[in-house]
Amino acid sequence: MAPIGPMSRRAFTLVELLVVMSVIALLSAILLPAAHKVRGQARRTRCLNHLDQLGKAIQLYVDDNGQWYPCATGMPSTEPPGGPPRIRDLLCQRYVTPEVFECPDDRPTDPAYKFPSYFEGEGSSYEWAELLNHEKVGRTIGHGFIRAEDIPILRDYEPFHRSGGSRVGINGLFTDNHVEPL
Repeated sequence: MAPIGPMSRRAFTLVELLVVMSVIALLSAILLPAAHKVRGQARRTRCLNHLDQLGKAIQLYVDDNGQWYPCATGMPSTEPPGGPPRIRDLLCQRYVTPEVFECPDDRPTDPAYKFPSYFEGEGSSYEWAELLNHEKVGRTIGHGFIRAEDIPILRDYEPFHRSGGSRVGINGLFTDNHVEPL
Protein backbone atom coordinates (compact mmCIF):
# COMPACT_ATOMS: atom_id res chain seq x y z
CA MET A 1 0.00 0.00 0.00
CA ALA A 2 1.26 3.48 -0.88
CA PRO A 3 1.96 5.92 1.91
CA ILE A 4 -0.69 8.56 2.49
CA GLY A 5 0.31 11.89 3.91
CA PRO A 6 1.55 15.37 3.13
CA MET A 7 4.58 14.13 1.15
CA SER A 8 2.70 11.71 -1.10
CA ARG A 9 2.15 12.58 -4.76
CA ARG A 10 -1.08 11.90 -6.57
CA ALA A 11 -0.87 11.68 -10.35
CA PHE A 12 -3.65 12.62 -12.77
CA THR A 13 -5.55 9.71 -14.17
CA LEU A 14 -5.93 9.21 -17.88
CA VAL A 15 -9.62 10.07 -17.68
CA GLU A 16 -8.91 13.38 -15.94
CA LEU A 17 -6.34 14.33 -18.58
CA LEU A 18 -8.78 13.46 -21.37
CA VAL A 19 -11.51 15.57 -19.75
CA VAL A 20 -9.18 18.58 -19.46
CA MET A 21 -8.04 18.18 -23.07
CA SER A 22 -11.62 17.94 -24.33
CA VAL A 23 -12.62 21.08 -22.41
CA ILE A 24 -9.67 22.96 -23.94
CA ALA A 25 -10.58 21.68 -27.42
CA LEU A 26 -14.22 22.70 -26.96
CA LEU A 27 -13.27 26.22 -25.79
CA SER A 28 -10.88 26.71 -28.70
CA ALA A 29 -13.53 25.48 -31.16
CA ILE A 30 -15.91 28.10 -29.78
CA LEU A 31 -13.46 31.01 -29.48
CA LEU A 32 -11.27 30.70 -32.59
CA PRO A 33 -14.05 31.42 -35.14
CA ALA A 34 -15.11 34.45 -33.09
CA ALA A 35 -11.52 35.73 -33.02
CA HIS A 36 -11.25 35.19 -36.80
CA LYS A 37 -14.46 37.16 -37.34
CA VAL A 38 -13.21 40.03 -35.17
CA ARG A 39 -9.92 40.16 -37.12
CA GLY A 40 -11.89 40.32 -40.39
CA GLN A 41 -14.00 43.18 -39.06
CA ALA A 42 -10.85 45.01 -37.97
CA ARG A 43 -9.38 44.69 -41.49
CA ARG A 44 -12.63 46.00 -43.06
CA THR A 45 -12.66 48.91 -40.63
CA ARG A 46 -9.03 49.73 -41.46
CA CYS A 47 -9.91 49.72 -45.17
CA LEU A 48 -12.82 52.11 -44.53
CA ASN A 49 -10.50 54.32 -42.48
CA HIS A 50 -7.95 54.40 -45.32
CA LEU A 51 -10.67 55.44 -47.77
CA ASP A 52 -11.80 58.15 -45.35
CA GLN A 53 -8.23 59.52 -45.18
CA LEU A 54 -8.01 59.41 -48.97
CA GLY A 55 -11.30 61.32 -49.19
CA LYS A 56 -9.82 64.09 -47.08
CA ALA A 57 -6.67 64.09 -49.24
CA ILE A 58 -8.75 64.34 -52.42
CA GLN A 59 -10.71 67.23 -50.91
CA LEU A 60 -7.44 69.02 -50.13
CA TYR A 61 -6.23 68.36 -53.69
CA VAL A 62 -9.50 69.72 -55.12
CA ASP A 63 -9.29 72.83 -52.91
CA ASP A 64 -5.70 73.45 -54.01
CA ASN A 65 -6.49 72.95 -57.71
CA GLY A 66 -9.45 75.23 -58.42
CA GLN A 67 -12.12 72.61 -57.61
CA TRP A 68 -10.86 70.21 -60.31
CA TYR A 69 -10.64 66.49 -59.58
CA PRO A 70 -7.30 64.78 -60.10
CA CYS A 71 -6.68 63.34 -63.56
CA ALA A 72 -5.38 59.83 -62.94
CA THR A 73 -5.50 56.36 -64.38
CA GLY A 74 -7.85 53.72 -63.03
CA MET A 75 -5.49 50.76 -63.50
CA PRO A 76 -1.91 51.89 -64.16
CA SER A 77 -0.61 48.47 -65.24
CA THR A 78 -2.87 48.58 -68.32
CA GLU A 79 -1.86 52.08 -69.40
CA PRO A 80 0.72 52.75 -72.12
CA PRO A 81 3.91 54.51 -71.03
CA GLY A 82 3.39 58.24 -70.65
CA GLY A 83 -0.30 57.86 -69.74
CA PRO A 84 -2.01 59.60 -66.84
CA PRO A 85 -0.29 59.37 -63.46
CA ARG A 86 -1.46 57.09 -60.66
CA ILE A 87 -3.78 58.63 -58.07
CA ARG A 88 -1.22 57.59 -55.47
CA ASP A 89 1.50 59.65 -57.15
CA LEU A 90 -0.71 62.74 -57.23
CA LEU A 91 -1.85 62.53 -53.61
CA CYS A 92 1.43 61.38 -52.04
CA GLN A 93 3.17 64.55 -53.19
CA ARG A 94 1.53 66.60 -50.40
CA TYR A 95 -1.48 64.99 -48.79
CA VAL A 96 -1.04 61.37 -47.60
CA THR A 97 1.51 58.61 -47.12
CA PRO A 98 1.56 55.59 -49.45
CA GLU A 99 0.40 53.21 -46.71
CA VAL A 100 -3.18 54.50 -46.85
CA PHE A 101 -3.49 53.17 -50.40
CA GLU A 102 -3.25 49.57 -49.16
CA CYS A 103 -6.35 47.63 -48.18
CA PRO A 104 -5.46 44.95 -45.61
CA ASP A 105 -7.61 42.41 -47.48
CA ASP A 106 -6.03 43.12 -50.89
CA ARG A 107 -5.67 39.66 -52.46
CA PRO A 108 -6.42 39.41 -56.19
CA THR A 109 -8.58 36.47 -57.24
CA ASP A 110 -7.76 36.68 -60.96
CA PRO A 111 -5.10 34.03 -61.67
CA ALA A 112 -3.88 36.05 -64.67
CA TYR A 113 -2.99 39.03 -62.47
CA LYS A 114 0.79 38.85 -62.08
CA PHE A 115 1.23 40.62 -58.74
CA PRO A 116 0.47 39.30 -55.22
CA SER A 117 -1.64 42.40 -54.48
CA TYR A 118 -3.07 45.38 -56.32
CA PHE A 119 -1.10 47.60 -53.97
CA GLU A 120 2.14 46.10 -55.29
CA GLY A 121 1.03 46.06 -58.93
CA GLU A 122 -0.94 49.30 -59.23
CA GLY A 123 0.42 51.27 -56.30
CA SER A 124 -3.04 51.23 -54.71
CA SER A 125 -5.69 48.74 -53.61
CA TYR A 126 -8.30 51.28 -54.73
CA GLU A 127 -9.43 52.07 -58.26
CA TRP A 128 -9.86 55.72 -59.26
CA ALA A 129 -13.09 56.61 -61.12
CA GLU A 130 -11.72 57.82 -64.44
CA LEU A 131 -15.10 59.42 -65.18
CA LEU A 132 -13.97 62.27 -62.95
CA ASN A 133 -10.82 63.02 -64.96
CA HIS A 134 -10.96 66.56 -66.35
CA GLU A 135 -14.15 67.25 -64.34
CA LYS A 136 -14.86 70.11 -62.00
CA VAL A 137 -16.58 69.53 -58.67
CA GLY A 138 -20.34 70.03 -58.91
CA ARG A 139 -20.73 69.35 -62.63
CA THR A 140 -22.95 66.58 -63.97
CA ILE A 141 -21.18 63.82 -65.86
CA GLY A 142 -22.14 62.09 -69.09
CA HIS A 143 -24.65 64.56 -70.54
CA GLY A 144 -26.39 64.86 -67.18
CA PHE A 145 -27.28 61.17 -66.89
CA ILE A 146 -24.81 60.45 -64.10
CA ARG A 147 -24.69 62.31 -60.83
CA ALA A 148 -21.13 62.47 -59.51
CA GLU A 149 -22.31 61.88 -55.94
CA ASP A 150 -23.63 58.43 -56.96
CA ILE A 151 -20.23 57.23 -58.19
CA PRO A 152 -17.60 55.89 -55.82
CA ILE A 153 -14.54 57.97 -56.67
CA LEU A 154 -12.28 55.32 -55.12
CA ARG A 155 -13.25 51.71 -54.53
CA ASP A 156 -11.64 48.34 -53.92
CA TYR A 157 -10.43 46.72 -57.14
CA GLU A 158 -12.17 43.47 -56.22
CA PRO A 159 -14.71 42.31 -53.62
CA PHE A 160 -12.09 41.84 -50.91
CA HIS A 161 -14.70 42.04 -48.11
CA ARG A 162 -17.37 39.63 -49.33
CA SER A 163 -17.64 37.75 -46.04
CA GLY A 164 -18.22 40.94 -44.08
CA GLY A 165 -21.95 41.21 -44.65
CA SER A 166 -21.82 43.84 -47.40
CA ARG A 167 -23.85 43.18 -50.52
CA VAL A 168 -20.97 43.27 -52.96
CA GLY A 169 -17.89 43.09 -50.74
CA ILE A 170 -16.38 46.34 -52.01
CA ASN A 171 -15.78 49.48 -49.98
CA GLY A 172 -16.26 52.81 -51.73
CA LEU A 173 -15.49 56.50 -51.19
CA PHE A 174 -18.02 58.96 -52.64
CA THR A 175 -17.66 62.59 -53.73
CA ASP A 176 -19.33 63.89 -50.55
CA ASN A 177 -16.52 62.11 -48.64
CA HIS A 178 -18.67 59.43 -47.08
CA VAL A 179 -17.34 55.90 -47.11
CA GLU A 180 -19.53 52.81 -47.17
CA PRO A 181 -19.51 49.14 -48.05
CA LEU A 182 -21.24 48.56 -51.39
